[in-house]
Amino acid sequence: MESRVYFYDVYVSADKCCLPAPLHVFQGFIQNSVCSPNAIIPKTETDKKSWQTLISSLRVLPVIWPTLLGFALSQLLCGHLPLRSTRRFLLEFLLIATPTVCSTTVVTDYNELYCLLVGALIAILIWRWDIWKKAKDPICLEIGSRPVVFTLMRANAYFCTASAILAIDFNAFPSAYFKSQAFGASVMDLGIGMFVVTMGIVSQRARHLGDVKRLPKVVAPLLVLGLARTVIITLIDYHQDEREYGKHLNAFFTLGLTKLFGSLCSLLAREDRQLLPLSLVILALHELLLQLGLSEFVMSSDVDRIGLWHANREGLSSLPGCVALYLLSIYCAKWYTSRTKLSRAQFWVKLRHMLLSASMGWLLVICCNCLFGIARVTFNAGYVLWLFSVTTTTMMLYAFLFEFLLLAPRAEDRGPNPLPAFVEAINMNGLTHFMLSNFLTGFVNMALKPRDRSLAESVAILMLYLLTSTGAVYVLFRKSVRIA
Repeated sequence: MESRVYFYDVYVSADKCCLPAPLHVFQGFIQNSVCSPNAIIPKTETDKKSWQTLISSLRVLPVIWPTLLGFALSQLLCGHLPLRSTRRFLLEFLLIATPTVCSTTVVTDYNELYCLLVGALIAILIWRWDIWKKAKDPICLEIGSRPVVFTLMRANAYFCTASAILAIDFNAFPSAYFKSQAFGASVMDLGIGMFVVTMGIVSQRARHLGDVKRLPKVVAPLLVLGLARTVIITLIDYHQDEREYGKHLNAFFTLGLTKLFGSLCSLLAREDRQLLPLSLVILALHELLLQLGLSEFVMSSDVDRIGLWHANREGLSSLPGCVALYLLSIYCAKWYTSRTKLSRAQFWVKLRHMLLSASMGWLLVICCNCLFGIARVTFNAGYVLWLFSVTTTTMMLYAFLFEFLLLAPRAEDRGPNPLPAFVEAINMNGLTHFMLSNFLTGFVNMALKPRDRSLAESVAILMLYLLTSTGAVYVLFRKSVRIA
């Protein structure tokens, strides 16, 4: 049995309009716009506390869960095949990519039904194959310092992002999934927040100045990528929507500065459990500033973009919220890995605590939505708690399905059970997969004119695009080659 090896990096972006330079920049030089002109939907003050926003915040779950269910089905139906078997990869691709693509195109009105039906199928397979009975065996579960849950979350984020950045260019992509300009909670609003979370769960808090001295190795590449993108789009006069990050900033700057300031702030915590109150204090102070007028200033269309602060008020004002979410993610990861070995009874208690945390998170999201709304632009308290609730709920399902059931050791096992080859391949070369996806997105936009394609053509193009990007990293995985 082959052992699992997990790779982690932070060179990620979750935004359609702030993709790695210069790929989409050159596409924009040839074509007037990469992003759909409707890629950001305006939300007014009347949308700030609407129940529609709350419903939308919940409906993102059945949009991202088909990928989760695809991972579980792949583990159940393809786990007996060799890990580096091409047949296994192709079968897993069909089980994962097909529902992921369809959830944002042809069956958007039936995502909830799909999740219920496939969830029921997985439950039946678990019951019929005695996996549930074997789960009662008194065997210790090895969580480890880098649990498979983190790997699955990262693969989920990478693949959903790769699918969405091209899907949004087709007419089949629902307008309800577009980013919100001010207040709102849609599928595309998850973007940057999900990658702040995935960056946080695999990071360590800075304990002393020696840790700070190592920060440039991680932060500098992100800032260089951000600067390169800004310089290039300025030189070629490429238009970008300034309502996302501002005139000069982009997602790379956001991730790099979040890592920098988050690590510096974590010095204030003498132990891991102090990260929770620290993150909540930062978030509370951030929300206070927003309510005192910062939010209105940032979202106002009457403020001229003169000077560094005014020109980049969206990106700069969101940093405290990003730092709070980053520290909260580190705390959650440390809590989850506080004990690397657990009995089944102890792991069941952990799952109940995760369920309680997720439930409390959703209640706080409801309160925040009623009080001051959910805003990705400013990373306000409502948005941070929404991201916390979505990721905690999803991680709980991954923990139950994989850690507790599908990957739990059995008495007859001779080694660790591998994750789906699809997940391992993306995880091994996450940045390579992401950059290749962006390159292919630009190519499709220039060569195939997505807006002119029918529904069937849209699905076919998306499937071929995802097969190409994931197939490339799978080839690298088979050869045990890691680029980035």
